[in-house]
Parts: sequence; C-alpha cells; structure tokens
Amino acid sequence: MNNELPNVQIYSIGPDEVNYAAALLTGEAIDYIKNGEALGMALVEEDEIRAAVCARLSPDNEMILELISLYVAPAYRRRGLGGTLLMELLDEMMAVTDGSLLGVIANFMPDMEGLEAFFSKDGFRLEQDEQVLSWKFTVADLSDSILLKQRVPVPKDYSIRSLKKLSDYEVHQLVNVLRQNWVDDRTEKEMRLALQSDSYVLLDEREGPRACVVLEKQEEKHIYLSQFFVDKGNTVAGMLVLQEAAKSVREHFSEDTVLEIPTLAASSAGLVKKILPMGQPTKLIRAVLELTD
Repeated sequence: MNNELPNVQIYSIGPDEVNYAAALLTGEAIDYIKNGEALGMALVEEDEIRAAVCARLSPDNEMILELISLYVAPAYRRRGLGGTLLMELLDEMMAVTDGSLLGVIANFMPDMEGLEAFFSKDGFRLEQDEQVLSWKFTVADLSDSILLKQRVPVPKDYSIRSLKKLSDYEVHQLVNVLRQNWVDDRTEKEMRLALQSDSYVLLDEREGPRACVVLEKQEEKHIYLSQFFVDKGNTVAGMLVLQEAAKSVREHFSEDTVLEIPTLAASSAGLVKKILPMGQPTKLIRAVLELTD
C-alpha cells in the first residue's frame, strides 16, 4: 500500500455519527453501524467528509475482516484517500483483535468504477464468486426467447394491468403486499417513478395483486427489474407478468437496450435461465488480502 499519507483526519463512525457520512455509505453499512454490528470510519479533508468505510468481523470467522462498504467521493479519487482509510481501518482492527486478523475480504460488482484497480494495487487477490447476482439480456434477445413463444392463458376472473393504469389505492395495496412478502421495499411515490407503461401487475377477482414485475431505468439503455413478486410460488402468474413486461419493453426500447434481472435466489435463477437462456450472468468479484506471512 502507499505509505505517503495525505494530510487528513480520520474519525470513527458510531450510531450517533453515521448520518453525517450516510451519503458515502451503502444502506447495508448504515444499518450495521446503527445496530453496533460493524465499525465505520470517515476520512475528512478541509472539513469535508471525502471517504468512508465500513467493516465487520466475519460471522463465519472472526479472524477475517469483511469490508461492507468503501467509497471515495468521485472528485477526490486517485489521491490515495481510499488506501489511507483502509490502512487506518486495518490498524484499528488489529488493535481490537490483538493482532489476530488473518485476512480481509471484500465482495463487489464487476462494474463498480475503479474498485478492481484499487484492490489490485493494494495487494488483494481477485477471484470470481460463483453466485450469479443477475442475468443481462438485450431487447433483441427477447424476440427469440421461450418467454415470448409460450402461450400462457390468464386465469378466469384475473386481469393484467400496467402500473400506469393502477389507481393510487391499488398501488398502495401492491406496496403493502410486497412488504408483507419481504420483497425489497418501494414507496408509492417510488413506484410512480418506475417505468409505468412497462411494469405489470396480475390482479385476482378481488383486485388483489398476485404477481408483479416492476422495471426501472438505470441508464439510457439499461433497464433493471427492481421488483418481482409471485404469490405462493405461482409459476404461471410469474410467466404472465414477465411476458407482458417483455412485450412492452420490446415495443418501447431499441434492440440494443439491456434488461437486467436480479437472480439472488436459486429458484429465480433457474427460471430465468430456462426462459431466457441466452443471457449473460453477472457474478461478484471477491478481493482477498492475506495478512499472514
């Protein structure tokens, strides 16, 4: 690591201070720090927080330090601030553990700007994790997919509607159902910021949501499936909303637009691979730093 430290101050971040550095921490890191489950540190230069880190001792092995979040504000990168903060963190954790740390691990997405170069420069070994986080397809891929070739009838007395055509009350009901089923939370306001015409909900005879696909625009040619819910594992319901969303996306977006579908669960990964086999998997990169001689 670079031993020439910039003229900065580094402070510990506890539950009472975490909000000051929240802009440079992930939501997961904020929760860990607030719950006292992880150590946070902030790097301050000219009275401004310019980098923040969060780490904890691994639940599987308390001799391994697990980096939860490490972020340097874009305007201040390539100046050694991240390395400085990381060295301070390691010194602190070595003191806490009486020098018993054996290593450091960090998992990150391959497209996170600058992280591969940062970890490689500071002596980490990079490995590809086996877990598939998401599958990416182009809109052109959808035309030849099994998803659009299969005919899936809508159950009697059910209906499929776009998010755009749902009333505010129906969106409220959808949000409640998603929360009850531990699907990533979105407020009604956030739902209205999604791709309204390309997101679909399957409603039963009582107008209750039984399945949904909510799409959001990440970049000009990158769409992300942010919410996917199927009541009681109903594969038919899932296929119905996915079909409608795929048809709409194919109509509204260019063929080179990328659609990304997260597949954290093995069951959802299997379904996506079956109906859209031409997709490209996105896997985590694991950075490993061994501290033993």
